Amino acid sequence: MSNCKYRQDPLEIYIDNKRILRRTEVQRLLGISRSTLYRWIEKGIFPPPVDQHGAIAFWHKEDYDDWLAKHHK
Repeated sequence: MSNCKYRQDPLEIYIDNKRILRRTEVQRLLGISRSTLYRWIEKGIFPPPVDQHGAIAFWHKEDYDDWLAKHHK
């Protein structure tokens, strides 16, 4: 079972000591809409979420940072 806890800022989520980004955070960081995010995922432009619970999708921040470094030089 994963260890989920909040650290300092209650809006930051860590699971197994990995920072997690929610869909809304990814959208805000990239400056894109929900439909654009899911279109990018369908087209293979952006990685799919590592987990999803209902309408809430999650990405590891490390994966986001790696993607950003490769696509926005």
